[in-house]
Amino acid sequence: MYPLLSLGPFNLSSGGLLLLLALLVGSTLFERVARRHGGDPGADQAARVTLPTFVGALCGARLWYGLLNWDLYGSDPQLFVALRLAELAWPGALLGGLLAAWLWCRWRQVSALALADAAALTLPVAQLIACIGLLLSGEAFGLPTTLPWAIELFGTSRHPTQIYLALAALLSMLLLHWLNGRSPAQGTLFVAYLGFQGLTMLLLEPLRADALLLPLGIRAAQLVGLALVVASLLWFRRQALAMR
Repeated sequence: MYPLLSLGPFNLSSGGLLLLLALLVGSTLFERVARRHGGDPGADQAARVTLPTFVGALCGARLWYGLLNWDLYGSDPQLFVALRLAELAWPGALLGGLLAAWLWCRWRQVSALALADAAALTLPVAQLIACIGLLLSGEAFGLPTTLPWAIELFGTSRHPTQIYLALAALLSMLLLHWLNGRSPAQGTLFVAYLGFQGLTMLLLEPLRADALLLPLGIRAAQLVGLALVVASLLWFRRQALAMR
């Protein structure tokens, strides 16, 4: 674990640096994929939607984390705007970014599905890079385990949940590119991406030691994951019925 990287006199957060790299790589690939599918207008729309999507994701990630840690954030609301990169939650980022992008597309009257499909092909790459940052910084750490592939973290052997998340991102990237090669209907790639994200939350959240909990010990991310899986299955069912 290397939470800080020393560059001369500076000590920089490894998680923050990898998150920044993920954003830069993701936005660059997003524009390239959008140009491939929609030419220069598509690339321009991708470039313009990136900033509001990022702001929405950042706000959603902090709100999700803060509301589920109300004992701390309720007593000090300034924490909601503090520069604490470790206190961001992916389910909130996904929902916040999705809402912001949809609102921008409605405002600009552009095809949200076309941009969403381009995003689906690039988001797993950004997530893969970000997961390396989680591993280096020790965030999103797993429960103790005696499995042979456990990693030593915080004085005990734990599930390498950061590696699990990276492998899930890699698998979703490969499956989405395979699906893209079959010329699917518009929106299919993004719905499939959401389904993969939901399945990842359902399967991996129980292995995390830092999971955010609702009353009765319910893992919040699993509820989001279940909703995403059900919604994606219903969408694919409707598509299948429409093709008959």
